[in-house]
Amino acid sequence: MKQTTRTDTSDDSILVVGGGVAGISAALDLARAGRNVHLVERDGELGGRTARLDKLYPTDHCGFCPVWTEVRLCRNHSYITVHTWTTVQNIEPDEGSWTAVLQHAPNAIDPAGCICCGRCASACPEDAVAMTAPHVYPPAFRIDATRCTGCGSCIEACPTGAIDLQRQPEDRRIRVQGVIWATGFEVADLSAAPELGAGGHADIMDAMAFETWIAEAGPNRGQVRCHDGRPAGQVAFIQCAGARDRRSQPHCSMVCCMHALKQARWVRRRNRGVRCVIFYTDLRTEGRGYETYYRDEALAEGIELVRGRPGLVYPLPGGDGIAVQY
Repeated sequence: MKQTTRTDTSDDSILVVGGGVAGISAALDLARAGRNVHLVERDGELGGRTARLDKLYPTDHCGFCPVWTEVRLCRNHSYITVHTWTTVQNIEPDEGSWTAVLQHAPNAIDPAGCICCGRCASACPEDAVAMTAPHVYPPAFRIDATRCTGCGSCIEACPTGAIDLQRQPEDRRIRVQGVIWATGFEVADLSAAPELGAGGHADIMDAMAFETWIAEAGPNRGQVRCHDGRPAGQVAFIQCAGARDRRSQPHCSMVCCMHALKQARWVRRRNRGVRCVIFYTDLRTEGRGYETYYRDEALAEGIELVRGRPGLVYPLPGGDGIAVQY
């Protein structure tokens, strides 16, 4: 099947790249000012990482609820065109404006035909089929094109015939007068810091993975457990992992201190018997209400603070524990 290309000749639009909270806010502000907006998101739904957070500091509300309201406003606004599963391939000068080349990657599994039975995922030998994010509606399974070998096992397993591996990407060219980049962040690559033990044990997790692990809607329904099912006894939070380090990112992320305080607080609230220790370089609680959250709420939960950077994290013999040297 040949890849198709469409062209939008209107040139009064603004392109917003990234459908997280920053991109949503920019799109809504522009639309309310009377500008047409093309909002591009590479995943299947708006909201970004904030929609995947269990709690937001300093109010401790769930992350999904306030974001979903803004997502609905974006979806329903007549001046905003939302492009999901879409990436920006190129931006070219075009007689006083710009032409953006967008590429939409259609799901090989038609959401309208998917009944979420999971038979495609069970049949895939490459583990290339997975459920879309929990906040994406309607729910459906999606095939990762980078892992799919085209063997057709999923097609044979699908009871509704919803899978077509021949669907091709579609390019679209749109003319815009400006571009706003709101592309969010990626979790730090810790390969440059092997002493932190990333990947060496299932219970050595990055902050986003731990957020999901202890979430009320997560796999443990809010219980703080190790991956082998045992209740956790101690949790260490190591700050500046992948940041303020000349081997990777030399700057401060500005969010990790509060994120760790929030997670440690909720661990203690759910199980007072869990010891929580935060290793930090210096605490940065610079937002509105953040210092109060740190002093009056997080510390009141019995969280221990250690000013220091661990030099070695490693699994104990037998794999039933983790040692942190500092």
